Amino acid sequence: MSKPHRVLETGFNRLGLTITGNNRQSADVADFLFGDFPGADDAVQSRQYDIVCAGLQPNLSLWEGEKRLYFGTSLYQLAYTLMNEVIYHCIDTDTTRHALHAGGVCRNGACILLPGTSGSGKSSLTAWLVAHGYRYLSDELVFLSDDAAVAPLTRPISLKVEAAHFPWLPPEDDLEQAHGISSAHGSMIPHRLLNPDYRVEDQSVTHFVFPQYQPGVKTELLEISPARSSLYLMQSHANARSLGGLGVAPLSKVVRACRSYTLSYGSFDELEPIFFSSQIFPG
Repeated sequence: MSKPHRVLETGFNRLGLTITGNNRQSADVADFLFGDFPGADDAVQSRQYDIVCAGLQPNLSLWEGEKRLYFGTSLYQLAYTLMNEVIYHCIDTDTTRHALHAGGVCRNGACILLPGTSGSGKSSLTAWLVAHGYRYLSDELVFLSDDAAVAPLTRPISLKVEAAHFPWLPPEDDLEQAHGISSAHGSMIPHRLLNPDYRVEDQSVTHFVFPQYQPGVKTELLEISPARSSLYLMQSHANARSLGGLGVAPLSKVVRACRSYTLSYGSFDELEPIFFSSQIFPG
């Protein structure tokens, strides 16, 4: 690889990251994906990835040392591959906190985690909440301590379909000007474009909402017991290997101090009364 155009040094959750780009476009991708990562002064593992952009098409490739992780013309697929690599290693380096597949937002003293498996609608619900005034934490991965402290992996919001499917998002031209990345397979959206009120603050979870999206279904929010909430959290746990050391009992204690709900929804039209006009979440 030729001399890098720019090198990004950052990290998250005890994982140190070095990302190089051979030109401005590839370097901008690294900034876009990892610009909100806080760094990892206590890193126990380091990874370096190289993004190469060459030719008129252009051809794109992603490397970790001599191992090629991606080759093609889709900037979205390259970014998606790189982010998933980093997420895997962030989970792998953590043995002291619960890694949850979950979105996370906060507003007026409430910190809401939205755990769910792929396809449950957690990323689209997270994006809708951020676009309507909630502050962004994550749309994919949250680390939860036994004292309820939240450490979110703050990345661009990643939707499994093109942004055009969501009429409440900014126009596609605005997304492109803000360096969003889209393809027929999905979109990565700068979260500040939806709500610029972003700042890093310590958060402790107050609510768990388990979303399930199904087109046409009636929107319904139901409170559930701590036992059922704990069971659902186990289904969203991203690193079962760490459960032996962490224990389920401390996680159940966190759940008992919060309120937990299931949310079925088939459209976004009926969500506003739930999240802004009810007695459940601070107005």
